[in-house]
Parts: sequence; C-alpha cells; structure tokens
Amino acid sequence: MIQPATAPTDHGWLDGRLPYYRVGDGPETFVFVPGLNDAFDGTPNWRTAQVLGQAYREFTDEYTVWTVGRPRGLAPGTTTRDLAGSYATVLDELGGAHVVGYSMGGFIAQHLAADYPALVDRLVVGASADRLGERGVSLVERWRELAERGEWGRLYESITGETYVGWRKRVYSPVVRALGGSFAPSNPADVVVSCDACLEHDTGERLGEIDVPTLVVGGTEDPLFPESRLRATKEGIPGATLALLRGAGHAAMDENHDQFTGVVRRFLRDESL
Repeated sequence: MIQPATAPTDHGWLDGRLPYYRVGDGPETFVFVPGLNDAFDGTPNWRTAQVLGQAYREFTDEYTVWTVGRPRGLAPGTTTRDLAGSYATVLDELGGAHVVGYSMGGFIAQHLAADYPALVDRLVVGASADRLGERGVSLVERWRELAERGEWGRLYESITGETYVGWRKRVYSPVVRALGGSFAPSNPADVVVSCDACLEHDTGERLGEIDVPTLVVGGTEDPLFPESRLRATKEGIPGATLALLRGAGHAAMDENHDQFTGVVRRFLRDESL
C-alpha cells in the first residue's frame, strides 16, 4: 500500500518537453537525473509523485527535490552529452543545484558538470561510471535487441534479474515475466535510442574537466558498473570521493535505500561519509 507522501509534491512538464516531479520545499535544491528507466515512463502522474515523496522523505526538510526526465521522442543518435544540454536549461532556470545522476543519469550528469560547472553545486555519480563495464555492454546490447523486437516481457525480466540482488530479484522476476508483455513503453523507440546513448558513452577523457565536489557511489555487485570502473571514475575526477556499498547491486538506491541515501545526504552536507 502506498502511504501518503511526507512532503508537498507536484508533477507535470517543464517547457512542455521534460517530465518532472517536485518533492519537498527545502531551501536548497537538488536535481535527480534518472537512469534508463526514464525511457519506459509515460506521462507524469500522481501515483509516482507519491512514491517519490516517500523515497525522498529524508531530504525534503533541507531540499526541494526535482526528478527531471528526458524529452519524449528522442532523435536517433542522441547522445548523453546532447541530453546534458536539456538539463542545463533546467538548472539555469533553478539558479543551479546539487545534481544526483543515477545509472544513465550519471552519464548525463558527468557531461553536465564538465560543460556547465557554474550550474552544479555538488555532483553525485550514483551506480554509474565513465563507461559501462564489459558485462554492462553485453547487457545493454541485449536489452536494445529486445526493445527493438518489442519483447517487453523478456526485457523487463532481464532488467529485473540483473539489477537486483536480494529478495526483490526472486519476487519481481516472475511477476514481470508474467505481466511485462502487457506494458509496452509509451515511446518504444526512446528505449532503443537511450540504449545506444549508453553504449556510446565514454567520459574517460573528460573526467579531468569536472571541477565540482563529486561523489562516486555504487555497489560492489553491480554487473553494469564493476568496482574497477567506479574506482577509475573516482581517480579521474580531481578530488572526488568514492563510497562502495558492499554486496549491493545496480538497484542499490532501492535495495539499500537507507545506506545509499545516508551517504548522499552526508556528502551534500559536506560531512564525513
């Protein structure tokens, strides 16, 4: 049962293009850049707003939290750096913000911080790195193939099976296998374009351009971004901090919620992790 959100929530479209959810009314602002799952989402809705109100409840006294998605109907060949430009417009209107990018959102956030440092106060690269690991490439290539063929049930099952490591993996997988085929994304082509953008992404040569306080945080059991990639990303960003969540997978923000959000909160407050 979904409980009422513990903070004010709002949702809609920014400039008629970018779906958003706003949670809380704290004095500081942070923008959450979601992962590949954003390509599966449709119109912003009340139910998701309530879920996010619960997910961000630890932040809303201090922050106004914006979850901002990508434009729908992405052009083929759109890159993560292209998408960073859309977020720069949002950050400019907000007067700058802390940026938390998760998975594909972490890819976008790296370009955002490198290209528009004046708009990013502090950067969190969550469950992400300078590029996919070797297994991550294989998985995203597989997901792209399934999306292109419209095999949504198999795609959802694969994503669930690979991103979770705990009880959710055992419980969710049979459910999405049975029901996933009934829930095609509103914009199926966006999934393919987003997979291509992830496969093309490589900021290894750009990490040194990121000149804002940065936290790299991820799980040691993440098949998309292994510990070696997290460490390489931390080493490439001047002054960056690394937080490894032992035993956590790619869905650490969900499965290890308290641990993940605790690390992020302390980093945003400039406290010891």
